[in-house]
Amino acid sequence: MVDVVGVHGISQQQAGRLQLLEPWRLALADGIERARGRGVRTPTLDVAYYGDLFLVDSTTKGGSSEVIEADTVSFFEEIQDAVVNEDEAGSTPGKGMTGVPVPLGRLAAWLERRYGVAGRLLFFGDLVQVHRYQHDDVLATAAHARIREALAGGPRVMVGHSLGSVVAYEALCRIPNHGITTLVTIGSPLGLRSIRQRLRPVASRSGLPPGVRTWVNIYDPRDPVSLAGPLMPYWPTVADATVDNGNDPHAVARYLGKRATGAAIADSLTVA
Repeated sequence: MVDVVGVHGISQQQAGRLQLLEPWRLALADGIERARGRGVRTPTLDVAYYGDLFLVDSTTKGGSSEVIEADTVSFFEEIQDAVVNEDEAGSTPGKGMTGVPVPLGRLAAWLERRYGVAGRLLFFGDLVQVHRYQHDDVLATAAHARIREALAGGPRVMVGHSLGSVVAYEALCRIPNHGITTLVTIGSPLGLRSIRQRLRPVASRSGLPPGVRTWVNIYDPRDPVSLAGPLMPYWPTVADATVDNGNDPHAVARYLGKRATGAAIADSLTVA
């Protein structure tokens, strides 16, 4: 039996389930210890791995998922409307973003001022894969199948990081009798209007996924991926919490190792 199943975020194409398990397990154990002290049993963990679904033939023109393709530009322009005040952003593209459309350049400049170069690159890299997931039904169905496979272990808690929070939410809305009672999202972009509007119809709702009793959303206000902030304004039953992840605000290990994450998971496993 498995207590917790994790759903990873972007840029895991070259990794694998077993490679992700150990760092997730250690960080989760720290979060549980911070929340409940030493001597508490560490929950068993599995990871629903789907990163390899993003692997593409690098010899194919435009095949890299890291490239900002033409059909992605309007997506970022919509996101800009949701998060950027144009008067604040101005019209100068961010460093390294020359040659992109001016609206996209304004978004890049705003991100770089607020989060630095690394934050800008993280934001664009993460959202490109979210965009691909939300537009590719074959890929999404395959990702949900990986989650269904992990659910065979009988977990009660699902933890979705970054893009994994979007995948987890949709999967729980689409898979009947999944057995998950608590959803924990960390570093989630679900607060962005453009992400919410592209949720598949069965997941486009304001309540908890069927069967889920508790949804805890944890984010670092300096995390550029979760820059839209809390989810309660859109899902009123969500319990939001903020953490400080230091100089690596989107790192999954830092999220998992926090007291707030450990408490959310431990509380859910002590409820019959």
